[in-house]
Amino acid sequence: CGLLVTTDRVIDVNAFRDGLSCLRDRGPDDERYEKVAGGIMGFARLAIMGCDEKGMQPFHFKKNVVVCNGELYGFRSMKKELEKDGYTFVSDSDCELLLPLYEKYGTGMFAHLDSEFACVIYDREKDSFLAARDPIGIRPLFYGYTENKKICFGSTAASLQPIAKEIYPFPPGCYWLDGKFTAYAHA
Repeated sequence: CGLLVTTDRVIDVNAFRDGLSCLRDRGPDDERYEKVAGGIMGFARLAIMGCDEKGMQPFHFKKNVVVCNGELYGFRSMKKELEKDGYTFVSDSDCELLLPLYEKYGTGMFAHLDSEFACVIYDREKDSFLAARDPIGIRPLFYGYTENKKICFGSTAASLQPIAKEIYPFPPGCYWLDGKFTAYAHA
């Protein structure tokens, strides 16, 4: 799969679509983008888990939105634990668990993940984005800045080129929140 996210509220939507189309080789099965109050979130899907329409991203939970290229190992037992806490799920996708984990643990959620992932969460209440990458850096993630100096994230550098300048690899084992990168402890 592939993701593309911009925090620039005035980005050219056609340029964003061009960037998302660069991810078709990673996600040939479906493609979707969605405007959120803080920008645009896009996803190119390679359907492996939760293969029906309910497994398509972005996922929503309450006021939050997520896109993720990843695999959460042992997600079924984690899902059962979350269901005991009252969470419900609509798909068989492992990545649907990310928003309930974010609600429950905040950025501490990464310590609970045995996984390979690159994800971006939009928190509507805080009007902020949280981006993260697995500790080994198995799943690719890059970031760059638009002409308006707003950060954006993509699964490939090529996907960012239509909307960003100054493209860099996202550091493994870190999350980005409120303009800074922070290393997180992992399981």
